[in-house]
Amino acid sequence: MTKKNGNQQRGQVISSSRVPSRTREAVPGPAVNELLARLNYVLSLEYAGLIQYLQQSCLLKGEDRQDFAPFFATSSNEAHLHAQNLGNKIVSLGGTPTTTPAMIREAHHLDEMLLADLALEREALDAYIRAWEAAEGRLALRFWLEDVIRDEQLHVDELEKLTTSHNPAP
Repeated sequence: MTKKNGNQQRGQVISSSRVPSRTREAVPGPAVNELLARLNYVLSLEYAGLIQYLQQSCLLKGEDRQDFAPFFATSSNEAHLHAQNLGNKIVSLGGTPTTTPAMIREAHHLDEMLLADLALEREALDAYIRAWEAAEGRLALRFWLEDVIRDEQLHVDELEKLTTSHNPAP
């Protein structure tokens, strides 16, 4: 035990005035609110991707199932990881992660599934770029977003190749 001269006693909570303050604003300002809104929009797209890809991996039948079910399952897992990271980042910025997914595009044939996924990935790519723009001055967040933007661009490229091979030009 210690004396009452300001030294901490065992089990005593340190006063918040003695804890170093963080550089983050206690109440998000307009710029942070815009960033949070954009991150939450991306989060809603990742939720939609998680559900959409998972449903597609379950719905596939016949020859396409063996080839594409693992692709859809992996894509669903990746969307889950992105959603988890986004939710944690939103909370660290003082926000609350959305619980509402964006529009889920339901399809029952492989060609329709791939086109729906291409539309979703293009929308997500655009949303990540907008979040990157709003993250000005937050280098670590921007670097992370750049990594995800690269991944999203690769998904768009791959889906464009897949939809072209399944839907040849006239």
